[in-house]
Amino acid sequence: MSQTHTEIESSYHESAAAAEIHRIRENLRIEGYAKADDSALGFPADFRDKLAWAYFNDEVLHSDVPDIPVDRKRARDVIYYEWHDSRLDLSEYENILIKNRGNIPGERKHSRVLLLENDYARNFIRTCLTLIPAGSRHDRGTLGVNLFRTFTQVVTRPHKDNEEYIIIYVVDKIGTGAESYLYRAENPDSLVFSATLHPGEMLIFKDDLFLHGATPLVPTDGQGAQRDALVCTVDYQGTYLALRPDMITG
Repeated sequence: MSQTHTEIESSYHESAAAAEIHRIRENLRIEGYAKADDSALGFPADFRDKLAWAYFNDEVLHSDVPDIPVDRKRARDVIYYEWHDSRLDLSEYENILIKNRGNIPGERKHSRVLLLENDYARNFIRTCLTLIPAGSRHDRGTLGVNLFRTFTQVVTRPHKDNEEYIIIYVVDKIGTGAESYLYRAENPDSLVFSATLHPGEMLIFKDDLFLHGATPLVPTDGQGAQRDALVCTVDYQGTYLALRPDMITG
């Protein structure tokens, strides 16, 4: 039986997305970082609009605890995952606390959003975990997902988040600036990557290899400045699972 046009087109998009995932994994393995865009990964055309409508609003995002910069709004989720060969199981993790991160000492608990209730967000999380090279994955672990709306400074200085991988995905942006950068961790004067991430673009990198950050946002005449982004951390086993010894694997 011959394939329909729709089946052929679907097969092509799946093949193209698989090739893009392979490229990202190879770049991570060799260079330690990779840049991508959502269309090449097979995200639907309305993907960003759906996420923006569901999450990037004042009902979800809050400035609810001390933060740097102080005008940033945010929400957070933590996903527990398990790999069973090629099958990936996801569930909401019980704890979303952040400890000693972002130059703020102590524990912080930001507003929680349950991302797995939304098919678009769930597929984004699934894609993020799939980008990690198979040889570098844990059988189980946690993924921190931070939803940020920033207006001025994106970050205060080059830094590490002290997790395994960082994924930055820009959902929407008004204004200019916010140029993402990576410096070699062992040589902070060595600039490795510098580019402005536009809506739909993604940067993924191994956190221990780099200091990362972004330049301030620059308002556009009459429009101000705003950047909506998802920033994910593929966590070390000890970040959360050390609290549950029965869940730790090698």
